[in-house]
Amino acid sequence: MQGNFAAFATRHYQLLWGGTLFSTTAFMTSFLLVPIVAYEITDSYAASGFAQMGSGVSMLLLGPIGGVIADRYAKKPLVLVGQIVPALLILGTGVLVVSGLITIWMLFISSLLMGVGFALMGPARQAWMGELIPRSLMGSGVGLMQVAQNLALVLGPMLGSVLLIAFAFGSGQIYFLIVGFFLVALPLTTWLPNARAKPATERRSIVRELGSGFTYLMGSPRLRILWGYWMVVAVCRFASQTLLPGFIERNFGVPASDTFLLYLVVGVVALAANVPLAGMVSGRRAWQLLIGFGLLMALVFVLGALTPSFFALMLVAILVGISTTGVMLVNQALIMTNSRPEYFGRVMSFVVLGFAAQSLLAPIWGVTADAIGGRETMVLVGMITLAATVLLGVGWLRTRWVPLEAGTPAALAVAAGWASPGRPEGRLAFAARLAPVVRMGGQKVRSSSAPSGD
Repeated sequence: MQGNFAAFATRHYQLLWGGTLFSTTAFMTSFLLVPIVAYEITDSYAASGFAQMGSGVSMLLLGPIGGVIADRYAKKPLVLVGQIVPALLILGTGVLVVSGLITIWMLFISSLLMGVGFALMGPARQAWMGELIPRSLMGSGVGLMQVAQNLALVLGPMLGSVLLIAFAFGSGQIYFLIVGFFLVALPLTTWLPNARAKPATERRSIVRELGSGFTYLMGSPRLRILWGYWMVVAVCRFASQTLLPGFIERNFGVPASDTFLLYLVVGVVALAANVPLAGMVSGRRAWQLLIGFGLLMALVFVLGALTPSFFALMLVAILVGISTTGVMLVNQALIMTNSRPEYFGRVMSFVVLGFAAQSLLAPIWGVTADAIGGRETMVLVGMITLAATVLLGVGWLRTRWVPLEAGTPAALAVAAGWASPGRPEGRLAFAARLAPVVRMGGQKVRSSSAPSGD
C-alpha cells in the first residue's frame, strides 16, 4: 500500500485499527446513551448531566495516569482489561434498563466505571501503535488511527438509530448491541503481540513521568494551542448530548429517545464528509480549515437554538455532521502528528481529559438549561465555541513559522519528501497541518533506513 494507507500493509496495524474502531464505538455509544436514559426516567436536564458526570470524574483522575502507565508497561493487558470490564458493565446496565430497575445513581456509577476503562484503553492503544509499526509508517498510522476514532463517534449512534427506527429497539436493548462491539474487538486485540514494557532501569516515578509529559505538551507551541482548543471544543461539542434529549421533548413534543434520529443524520453526513475533506485540502491550508470548521460549529449551535421544529433541527444536523467531523478529525490528527512517539501515551491521556471535562461540566449545562432554557443555553455554547476559535486563529498566526520538532510524524513527512523543506510552507509540512489520511495524493513512504530526525 502507498502513501496515506501505507500502515495498513502491516497485519498488526490492521488488527489494532479494527480493535480501536469497534471498542471506541462501544465506548462512545454508551456515553451517548447515558443522558437519554437519565432523561427518560427523570425528565430533568440536570439529572442527565449528573449521570454523565461519572465518566468525567474517573477520566479526570485516571486519564493522565493512564498515559504514564501506557508509556511504561506492556499495552496488551491494559487494552484487554479496558475492554472486558466495560463489556460486562454494559451488559449489566442493559439488563437494569430493560427490567426498569435502573436509577440515576446506578447510571452515575456505570458511567464512572466506563470512564476508568476508557482512560486505560485509549492511551494504551496510541502508545502500542508506536511499537507495532516501523517509524517510517508512523505518519500514516497516526492519521488512520484518528479516522478510526472519528468514525467511532458516529458509527455507534448510527447503528443505534437504525435499530431504534427499523426494529423499535429501546435504549436498554441498544446496550446489548454495544456488548457486541466489544465481542468483535476482543479477538482482534488477542491476536496482537504483547508490546514490550519499558525496562525498570528507565522508569521514573509516575509523578515525574506525568510531569515530563505535561511539560512536553506545554513546551510545544503547536501542541499547547491545539490541546487548549481541543479542551474547549470537546466540552462544547458534547454539550449537545446533555441538552438534546430534553430540548426535543420540551420544545417539539418528541420523545427523548428520538435523539438517535439526529445522531443518524449527523453520522451519515460525517461519514460522507471524510471523502471530500480528503480531496479538498492541502497541507498548507489545514489550520485554516480547522478554524473554518470551528466557526461553522459555533454557527450550528445558534441555528439549532433557533429551529422552529424537529424537522428543521434534523436539517441543522447536516451542518453538525460536517463541522464536528472536521473539528474532531483535524484537531486530534494535528496533535498526534506533532508529538514524538515516545510521548504518544501521555499526549493521548491529556486528550482524554477533554472527554473528562465535557462529562464533568455536563451538570452545569443541565442546570443552566433548567434555569434559563435549552435554547438560550445552546446559544451560550455557540458563543464559547466562537471565542475559542478566534483564539485558535490568533495562535496559528503566531506559530505558523515555528520549525517542526525532529522525530514527530510531521517532521518525518518532510524528510520523506511530502513537502519541500526549502520553502517556508515546507517547514509547515502537510503532516503538521493535517494527518496524512485526509490527503489522497500519492506520497511515497520513507524506507526504514531513512534517518528519523531524532
